[in-house]
Amino acid sequence: MSEEKQHLTNKNEDFIFRFKRLLAQNGQLSGEKIDEITTEVEQRLLSAQGTGKTAAQLFGTPTQAVQQYLDPRNNTKKLHEYKFWNLALDTSLAILMLFLAVFGVSLFFSKNANNQGAGIVSLILISALGGSIYTAVVVKLTPNPKGKQQANAKSNRWLYLIGAVLAWLIGFLVLGMLPPMINPTLPPVVYIVLLGLAYLLFRWNRQQSGLKGGFLAISQLSQQARLEASQAKK
Repeated sequence: MSEEKQHLTNKNEDFIFRFKRLLAQNGQLSGEKIDEITTEVEQRLLSAQGTGKTAAQLFGTPTQAVQQYLDPRNNTKKLHEYKFWNLALDTSLAILMLFLAVFGVSLFFSKNANNQGAGIVSLILISALGGSIYTAVVVKLTPNPKGKQQANAKSNRWLYLIGAVLAWLIGFLVLGMLPPMINPTLPPVVYIVLLGLAYLLFRWNRQQSGLKGGFLAISQLSQQARLEASQAKK
């Protein structure tokens, strides 16, 4: 145990310290169970260090990590166990919120009322397209412990990536050229209001689906799945 701790980075050591302290403060677990959970987290951090992944990428904050272990419902689903539409909606809304924030702020300082590319319909459709494509590619290329791994997965990986990039670029160009009649540029304040509504829908989808993690939850889920797949091969 002590030998393994010496190999943890300073940041991971600090993460383990705070994680174990929060577990103890909660009072739901015995000392033996706390040691067992802490050892498991240490092992995952040690394995992840070799690939350059951080504790935040694996678990989020120490508080979020504690919640995962105290409430098993928060840690039962893996990437491939979520419904596609939940993942795609989460990713699409994350992209849409970025667009609304950027264009909402930039239009305040723009002298061109018909700022090209800021049409609300194109922003929504581009976000939906980008989120769906990104989700499909991540799900397809992330190893599924319960599924069969294809022998030519590496070669297929490049085909999926190239196809996804082309589809995204074509969609971005086409949707960005929609006529103002059906793709109006709205006042800046409306983009900010829509940003708030998009965030509420974003939070609702996460609560309904049980999605956890950072701004792009699918990326964290994919990293966890890849780490578990690499550990399974050892």
